[in-house]
Amino acid sequence: MRYAVGIDLGTTFTSAAIGDHTGSRMAPLSQGFVIPSLAYHAPDGSLLTGVAAEQAASDPTRLARGFKRRLGDPTPLLLGGAAYSPTALMAAQLRGVLDQITASMGAAPTSVALTCPAIWGPYRREQFADVPRLAGLDDIQVITEPEAAAAHYTRERTLGEGEVVAVYDLGGGTLDTTILRMRAEGMEILGTPEGIEHLGGMDFDDALLSHLDSRLDGAIGGLDPAGPADRAALAAIRALCVRTKVELSTEPDVTMTVPLPSGPRELTVTRLEFNAVIRPSVELTVGALRRTVSSAGLRAEDLSSVLLAGGSSRIPLVTQMVFEEFGKPVRVTQHPKFTVALGAAAIATRALSGTPVAKPSPEPGGAPVPEPALEPPTKARRGGRWKALVAAAAVAAVAVLVTALIVNGPDTQSAGAPTGGTLSESAGQGDGWPDPDTPLVMFDDTIAEKYHVFIGSNQNWGGSEIVGDSVSHQSIEANIEDGLRVTWKGDGPGQVYLQSVNEYPDLSGYSKRDGALVFDVLAHQAANGPTSVGAHCRYPCGGTVDTTKLFQELPVGEQRTVTIPLRCFVDEGLDPARVDTPFVVYSEGEFEATFRNVRWEADAAADSEATSCSATS
Repeated sequence: MRYAVGIDLGTTFTSAAIGDHTGSRMAPLSQGFVIPSLAYHAPDGSLLTGVAAEQAASDPTRLARGFKRRLGDPTPLLLGGAAYSPTALMAAQLRGVLDQITASMGAAPTSVALTCPAIWGPYRREQFADVPRLAGLDDIQVITEPEAAAAHYTRERTLGEGEVVAVYDLGGGTLDTTILRMRAEGMEILGTPEGIEHLGGMDFDDALLSHLDSRLDGAIGGLDPAGPADRAALAAIRALCVRTKVELSTEPDVTMTVPLPSGPRELTVTRLEFNAVIRPSVELTVGALRRTVSSAGLRAEDLSSVLLAGGSSRIPLVTQMVFEEFGKPVRVTQHPKFTVALGAAAIATRALSGTPVAKPSPEPGGAPVPEPALEPPTKARRGGRWKALVAAAAVAAVAVLVTALIVNGPDTQSAGAPTGGTLSESAGQGDGWPDPDTPLVMFDDTIAEKYHVFIGSNQNWGGSEIVGDSVSHQSIEANIEDGLRVTWKGDGPGQVYLQSVNEYPDLSGYSKRDGALVFDVLAHQAANGPTSVGAHCRYPCGGTVDTTKLFQELPVGEQRTVTIPLRCFVDEGLDPARVDTPFVVYSEGEFEATFRNVRWEADAAADSEATSCSATS
């Protein structure tokens, strides 16, 4: 068995991806794919890493976290009286990951790519070179994290010859910014990569903890880390801060119960508060990206887009501030913390066929592109979280039920093929999802419990969720007022869609029962440009039908019911067994309408008023 592995040894989490002739997919190192970057010196003298370290960590004096930040520091870390170098701890983490993958695959990988920050200089690179050696690996490829991220992005959207993109990689502990120019022969690093070595999700956690301490009149700062009870409380509060940070990426506010030894204290933290405490740090990251662009002799208008990677890039304030600064499309994948590992696996896979692998190089004409990108969809599609699950921010674990390697690279997916996903994906009907005897209502007067509403545009195809009653981009806005009212302004394409929260239910029962997508639409202004309606699983699994004529002929001010047979979407590539986005409306021109009673309904395709598939071709 010949396969490749790409590994991202992150500051807070470690991830890995498998690559072979079928494409790239995440390796299930844990239920949420990633494992914590932890090391624990057990009382028996063994060194545990990852999930094992987390589960065994009863004594914090034996536990190390964030040791990637210490790489190059000659001072050893003392764990339970034993001294370890950061290099040794990273090597142990690497060895543990490879052992786990080898056990699950039944054989060792043929090719391995390991990533490192682009901002590391020769000394840190030299120290990092000892990591695979200490892990017992002789032949391993080291590439920069931004190049790996760009390699993955080229598989979701073709980057043209000469196109210049900025890569902004904000992880748990570091920021990395790099400018890349796409060449037929490879990626060229422009200017000088810059970053901030001690700024990331961990620092956002600290900022939130400090904010809580202030609101609790210093009750947290007054705890004694040497006392067992206070030490346990501090650990629980820090974990609570991590969860709250994640939740605030999708919720306007979060109520926390802070477990103080003197008794629990309840308080509510808003997203606005969180944004205020992390804004100075995010401003530093945007400044670093600005300087990186300048070092390449470029201006913001020279960029085609900014690619976001790293779990902390999912925080909404990050996308907002990057877009405000550069005014360019900000692109993010569904799970940005997987981006680097998937890109590394794609690059490592080239070695399986003897094709020269990509080598990081700051010189013109640098690394060859790992392999041709798939053609992008004809209509812009949402790329990030398909719910920008930011809640997923830095450390959100994607709830998954893993029995095999889960596909995540779009190059591996096709209609009808397993597309990977999360807990509900393998469940089929049930799990709170209606059977075909009951219409699946996504939006009536309000959003159904399992769905969220997003808009996407050139401003952010990653998607912006309606939080409260409205959401707005330059070219599209949506609000909930007696229905879902959407306005396309005509100065760029945009889409609105309903999406389940990280779930991929089996809705094939509706298509088997001659079902249809049914919705009421009240046009306030008829469409004057190309439009379409779609239903998606994970790219490229999805189906879209042309509704230009249908929406252009809607009578203004008069509500109509639209019925589109599900077989129209299936014929165009939708896998109805894994549908997370059952309703997407896209327009390139001006169009204003209110959508109500959006549903999938069995037997509705037989209605005499249903639109035929031929009418949408």
